[in-house]
Amino acid sequence: MVGLLGPFWTKLEGERRLYGFLAEARHLNQSGLVHGGMLTAFADQTLGLTAFRANGGRRQVTVQLDTHFLSAAKEGEFVVAHAEVVRLTRSLIFLRCELKVGERVVATASGVWKVLGA
Repeated sequence: MVGLLGPFWTKLEGERRLYGFLAEARHLNQSGLVHGGMLTAFADQTLGLTAFRANGGRRQVTVQLDTHFLSAAKEGEFVVAHAEVVRLTRSLIFLRCELKVGERVVATASGVWKVLGA
């Protein structure tokens, strides 16, 4: 599925990884703006990768994901995800992220990931 959404860009910034994508025509809804489903899938992927690194590479699944849309992203804009772990337990990882175009926050997301076998 990620192949349909990406390619995704990644950059190491200190201890944190940033992820991004260039909004293309295939990412747009009928109004000509980046589709909310695209932003949600991107947030899910970003938070999942962040959780995977935080849990030492163990298998995991998304159990909750909340997305809030604050502004529109347009074709040609570069959307960057800034994700962080809020809390890490033996079996659950709580995370949040901001999706930004420059300094403008386009969406926020928070979620919970379950570490499998824990």
